[in-house]
Amino acid sequence: METIKALLTKYLQEIIGKTKEIRENKNLLIFLVFVLLSTCFWVLNALRKDNYTAEVVFPVKFINVGDDQIVNGSLKRDLVLKIKGGGFKILHSQLKQPAALGIDISVLKRVSVDGVNGAYLNSRDYYKLIEGKLAVGLELLSVTPDTLFVPLIKKVSKTLPVKVDANFTFAQQCQLSGEISVSPDSVVVSGAGDIIDSLEYIYTKALTFEKLSDTIVRSVSLERVEHLEYKNKRVVVTFPVEPFTEANIMVPVKAINLPDSLELKMFPPEVNISYHLGLSRPLHKASDFDAIIDFSNINLKQPPRRLKVKINGFPEKVQNMTYQPVFVEYLLEKRLRND
Repeated sequence: METIKALLTKYLQEIIGKTKEIRENKNLLIFLVFVLLSTCFWVLNALRKDNYTAEVVFPVKFINVGDDQIVNGSLKRDLVLKIKGGGFKILHSQLKQPAALGIDISVLKRVSVDGVNGAYLNSRDYYKLIEGKLAVGLELLSVTPDTLFVPLIKKVSKTLPVKVDANFTFAQQCQLSGEISVSPDSVVVSGAGDIIDSLEYIYTKALTFEKLSDTIVRSVSLERVEHLEYKNKRVVVTFPVEPFTEANIMVPVKAINLPDSLELKMFPPEVNISYHLGLSRPLHKASDFDAIIDFSNINLKQPPRRLKVKINGFPEKVQNMTYQPVFVEYLLEKRLRND
């Protein structure tokens, strides 16, 4: 077979090198056509012979792994078969990938190699099975490697939360009306302990949405982690979306940690808070917000020219909140005692 391949390669290189000459010389073109035809006849005649040997890759896969064990690595392995037969049979075997032979790992002998427990496959024990997968007319001469070692490790399970991997934009005047939810919000994964211990979350496949204007629900597959088994392969993700309105409310500013001996007057005494609110939700009241000036971090011996207002508390569902003014003018006076 190697001789045939070498001959074909040689002729192909010569034909490519003579491309320019072929265009300019018709006699050379006719000559090359006859050379090509004679080569084809020679190859066909050579392939009829029955004394060729070649090596082909033969896949095997291990099945029936115990519930408490996993194969450390791929379940598939490749054997290299040395075969003998006719040229056409050999050529067909090299062009066609054979189906993997299933090997029941539960019946294989157990062994420990360098402290690693596992099972081993002696290819001679499966010689007849492998030979039976070959095409009629092919003879199996040898199998490499002679022995396959399959490392087995203890399977552990752990429940991990699911995180949504999503990029999205909203249509004009729309926003999330709540938290993005996942059902189930966690999955049981099984595999090697060192892999599972390195994970904090299991992510969904990446999602992309543009100009969301309404709530959407999607069944999403989980991002696969190699060598791990998932109890659930898909989750349902809900993106709650609704139109919003912009609301405004005046909230009084309160002073905290102000010494009792002082009295504060602010200009202005309240701030205007602007926020986005879903149309399905009622407007908030001033008491739902907490606008403060904290004197615990203010040096009263060298007081600032203006005081900064902070929004210390606000409803959970409020989004895109702003307020004005951020700084207020003020006047500090000593509180009068009532004797």
